[in-house]
Amino acid sequence: KVSSNSMVKMMIGNAAADNADDLGGAAAAAKSTLLNFQLRMYELEDLLSDPDQTEFVTVTIPTELAVKESIRLINDLTFESPDMAIKVRNVIANQVLKEDGSDVESFLGQVRDGQLSSIADLENAVGNMKNPPRVSKALYLDTEPKGVYGLQVLGEELLREEETQEVVANAA
Repeated sequence: KVSSNSMVKMMIGNAAADNADDLGGAAAAAKSTLLNFQLRMYELEDLLSDPDQTEFVTVTIPTELAVKESIRLINDLTFESPDMAIKVRNVIANQVLKEDGSDVESFLGQVRDGQLSSIADLENAVGNMKNPPRVSKALYLDTEPKGVYGLQVLGEELLREEETQEVVANAA
C-alpha cells in the first residue's frame, strides 16, 4: 500500500496555489488531481500484481536478521493479500563464502579495506561539523547481538573503546 498523505497535501496545495482567488475552482482542481492520482495508483497496483509483467527478486545476506526480514518481505508480497499476490520466484543470498573456506582470507582483507575507507569517510564527514559527534568503533562480534545479553556485550565493547580513548588522551 502506498502512503499518499504527503502526495495528497502537495496536490491540494498546488491546486489551491493555482486557483487562489477561486476556492471552488481550487477544490475542483484538487479533486480532479486526486482522482487522477488514485487511478494511476490502481494502474500501478495492477502492474505490480500481474505475474506476467512483474516479478520481485529478493536479495539478502546470510545473517539471521537479514534472512528474517527477507522471509517477512516474501510472505508480505505473496501471502498477505491473496487477491493481489506478487510473484517472487528468485531469492539471492549475497556475500556467501565458499564452503571450503578458501576465500576467507581474501574476503576478510577486502572487508577490512572497505571498513578502513568507510570509517575514514565517516570521520572526515563528521569532523567538518561545528560540533562533531564522536565516532565509536565496536569490534566485530562473532554473533549478531540479540536480546538483552547481546546488547550487554555490545555495550561493554563500546565502553571498553571509550575507556581506551580516555587513557590514550590522558597519556598525551
